Amino acid sequence: MKFPKITYLAVGIGMMLTGCSEFTPTGYTEEPSLPTATTMEYTVGGMANHDVNITWSLPSDKDVTGCILYRNAQEIESFDLNSDRKYNYNVLGTPLGEDVVYTVKVRYDNGSISTGKSVVVNLPSETFAGVSNLKGDVDGRTVTLTWNLPTQQYRTGIRVITDGNENEAKVLDADATSIVLKAQAMESTHTYSVEAIYDTYYYSPAESVKGTIGYVAPKMLFLLPEDCASYADLKDDDELAAASWFANLENAEFLHPSEINNYDASTYTVMWIMVDRVGLEMGWQNLPGGFAEASTISALQKYSNEGGSIYLSNMATQLTVPLNVVPDNMAPTVYGNGEGGSGDDVWVINPYLGWDFKDGADQGFYDRTDHAVFQGLTLEDPNNYGYMNLPLIGPGQREDHNCLWDCNIYGRGSERDVIRNFEVTTNSLVLATWGHVRDHCVAGLVDFYQGPNHGHVVAMGLAAYEWNQNSGVNIYQKNVEKLTENILNYLK
Repeated sequence: MKFPKITYLAVGIGMMLTGCSEFTPTGYTEEPSLPTATTMEYTVGGMANHDVNITWSLPSDKDVTGCILYRNAQEIESFDLNSDRKYNYNVLGTPLGEDVVYTVKVRYDNGSISTGKSVVVNLPSETFAGVSNLKGDVDGRTVTLTWNLPTQQYRTGIRVITDGNENEAKVLDADATSIVLKAQAMESTHTYSVEAIYDTYYYSPAESVKGTIGYVAPKMLFLLPEDCASYADLKDDDELAAASWFANLENAEFLHPSEINNYDASTYTVMWIMVDRVGLEMGWQNLPGGFAEASTISALQKYSNEGGSIYLSNMATQLTVPLNVVPDNMAPTVYGNGEGGSGDDVWVINPYLGWDFKDGADQGFYDRTDHAVFQGLTLEDPNNYGYMNLPLIGPGQREDHNCLWDCNIYGRGSERDVIRNFEVTTNSLVLATWGHVRDHCVAGLVDFYQGPNHGHVVAMGLAAYEWNQNSGVNIYQKNVEKLTENILNYLK
């Protein structure tokens, strides 16, 4: 059998097993002459006789201030003196078939501590019945596992492990007989193991089956507002230009918020959500077309948690908050929604973060040019900044629609600089900032890695990323398109 995870009810944490050697905690001097704990005993109970209850009493000396309890020489809990000097400690999940030593040392007010008083607990070994007739069915990137349940008592759950990764195990109800696993990695063979859980902390031997996932051509989605029957109905010129380009890609489809739940993330691996409108008020709750509805957010969360990747561009970067990609207090704060204006310069984005610190400083220099989203793109310096940038829109009329993060707001914390603090806090990699920025002030293009509450997300909130230049042809349109193609392919 496998050793269970250990949980101590008195402190609510698990402790690692160590050797049984004694040690003296920091700040105390062990005195062998001091009275020790008395009447230390244990009983075993619970429905399955796995619960261990330890009791002990402290000596009556007036200098006693409390005691410390150890498990195999590892401190579990420190107790202050109570009125009757009697203690009761309940333990769940004690390993079976091995000696486990519990020790109490008495604290005294002069900084001394007594030697230990111990009991040894050894619960009988048991072999737990596992599931049987485990079968696996592969359909594209979806694997369905089914099994028969054992009849042994005190079963409290079922655990499913993929490729031996217990840290990502899925725990099901005790009566579960199947599970559907979506978005499995392609072109590889996986081992799926199923165990029965008993009395919460004990696992049966695993029953395993292998499944091979072949190549499945990934499909892409573009989210349309509910009031648009097709992408041709989009009223904003930038949204229409982006959707028109997307429509010509291979395996590209459009959907509405009410249809999200109809699309399997195993096949439709990436979804692009774009909002870029003049006059739209700041805040994700103001996003149009049903994007901010509770049902939409719930469906997007489900899609993301099942392995679907999401590309958020322009004002849609604000969805990082309800999708649990960033905390509520880290929504984009740099925001523009005006008509814009005309200019003679080139709007560029800068993948060299902290350029002024590249020769050594107390802050970091981060070269992101090797990231997949920049592959096949040519960097230039059209504004003579003294370093290379990626041009996205040329001279003429431009809408200044930023929707990005001011990293200075969050400070540097314990990190080297504000960019690194943003990345550590949000589990991300900042890929680009404003073209003229030589320090770390803003995060405009961000790669948010998959986390426990969301899938992979890339967010583009830089105003230079404009799909239709109002004054005519954008001489850097190909860069906008290639960058977008790279992002979508990266997220597949």
